Amino acid sequence: MEENNQVNRESQASQPKQVPQEPEQKKSSGPFVGIVIIVLVLAAGGFYFWSSKVAEERQKALSPEEIAAAADPTLEGLQAQSTSDEVADIEADLDATDLEGLDDELDNIDIEFNF
Repeated sequence: MEENNQVNRESQASQPKQVPQEPEQKKSSGPFVGIVIIVLVLAAGGFYFWSSKVAEERQKALSPEEIAAAADPTLEGLQAQSTSDEVADIEADLDATDLEGLDDELDNIDIEFNF
């Protein structure tokens, strides 16, 4: 048995070990880093553009207090009517009342809600 082991050792020692060598592939991270940088720059630009639009819309929008404090010519015209209950005075107030633009705001609401 010892002879077998010795023969095996000698045969293994005389045969050079051949290990298949694979060509080394260098993995470059350059393109990946470039893509990440481009995506981050585009995301930052999009965020800047979006935030500027939101800020611009906030400046245009009136607060409820500003809307309530604004003068309304239609309301002022209705409050300027006489307090008399005579038929002639009521007819004069009705003739003086301008109801042409009464439903304009309803049309604007339909447009805003895309109906």
